[in-house]
Amino acid sequence: MKIVKRLSLASLILLALVGRAAAEPAKLTVDFGFFPKGTACQVFNTTGKVSLRTGREIEYTIKGDTGNVVFRCTQPDGRSFEVAIGALLPQGNPSLVAIQINQDDHAHILWDQGGLRRSTVAGVLKWK
Repeated sequence: MKIVKRLSLASLILLALVGRAAAEPAKLTVDFGFFPKGTACQVFNTTGKVSLRTGREIEYTIKGDTGNVVFRCTQPDGRSFEVAIGALLPQGNPSLVAIQINQDDHAHILWDQGGLRRSTVAGVLKWK
C-alpha cells in the first residue's frame, strides 16, 4: 500500500510540475536589438517555419515548434554567444510571444494573456 501512495504522490508532483511549465506559443518573434551590424545568427531545435527579417535589427519569426529554440550568433569581431529561448517563455498558454534580446544581456518579453504582459530577464547571453 505504501508503494501505491508514493507513486500517487510522485504522479501528483509530476503533474503539478508539467502543468506549471511554460506552454509552447504557436508564434514566436525574437528580435536581436542593438547588436553590431554584421551579427549573424542561426536557429536550432525547431522544425517550425522560420522567417528572417534584417534591417536595423535581426528579427526572427517562428511558427510552430517554438518550445526549445536556441540561437547561436557570431558578431563581426568574432565573439559568439548562444541564447536558449525555452527558459524565457512565460507560464500559461499564450499564443504569441515576442522577445527582444539586447546586447546588454537582457531580454524583454511581451505576451498577451488576458492583457499585455511584460517581463525582463537578465543574463540571457551565454558567451562562448
